[in-house]
Amino acid sequence: MPDPMAERNSALERATYVPALHKSPYAGGDDFLGSARERLFGFVNGQTGRGNAQAQGLVHIAKDGLLQRDASAKDDELIGALRHGGDVLNVFGDFPTLSDPRHSNAYSPIWDAQLGLWTPKAVKAGLNKRQIDENRVLNLAATRPDLLTGVNPITGKPELFGSTGVTINCAVIGFTKQAPRMALAPNVPGSQFPPR
Repeated sequence: MPDPMAERNSALERATYVPALHKSPYAGGDDFLGSARERLFGFVNGQTGRGNAQAQGLVHIAKDGLLQRDASAKDDELIGALRHGGDVLNVFGDFPTLSDPRHSNAYSPIWDAQLGLWTPKAVKAGLNKRQIDENRVLNLAATRPDLLTGVNPITGKPELFGSTGVTINCAVIGFTKQAPRMALAPNVPGSQFPPR
């Protein structure tokens, strides 16, 4: 059965809609669990504002990324917005430039979306800051559910952190400043296996 959100997600991320991706093994897995998918971490309600170094997520791209415009290489203003952070700024799991072969060889361009929703407490305190590391995201979700939860992509309501069932195909073609080489934090016990 095709993913009911895939077409909308593709439009939001300015990506190609590929219904067959939903059949790739398997939602909620990760490369080390025998899945062809790698985790990708997105955020709904990170901070916003062009020029804000902490901006990230779906609300950010809607407000600051000129989302209402068609993606075109001829649109200089749109390309400028994308170059200066007007993107969703998702966090990738394993990456081909990581120094540990266990992680660099586990890279897959098929991403299993893990969508985070900052709680009202986190937003009010300004803690909904840009995330850049898989382990830090997993640790935060495991140890601070009062700050970061998962979200149901259809209802928008909070739920346990983990796979949303949304599959994304996005090959890494570059990075902006420096290639990632290692995780920025060790995992806390149990954080690699979100409850859902």
